[in-house]
Amino acid sequence: MRTLFFILGLGLLVLGGALPNASAAELKTVTLSVDKMTCNMCPITVKRALRKVAGVTEVSAKYEGDGIGWATVTYDPAKVKIADLTFATEQAGYPSRLQQ
Repeated sequence: MRTLFFILGLGLLVLGGALPNASAAELKTVTLSVDKMTCNMCPITVKRALRKVAGVTEVSAKYEGDGIGWATVTYDPAKVKIADLTFATEQAGYPSRLQQ
């Protein structure tokens, strides 16, 4: 009986690993224009703020100069709205908007 449960469990483990990750297929990526960046340390603050948003999986940010920068965010739209992302950067001191 133990052997049967072991084989069934092993089969479920193998099949579970072979199934595609449904949530990974549903992730979206957007780029935000970020204002008030003044130095190369600002993107670090923006990234930290965005990473704290539940549902965000990846963030990159860059300071372009003259108070302007950007952040690219990969997130689960079932958990996060664009407004959540812009709110997070605004709370960190960097207003942002969806880049068109």
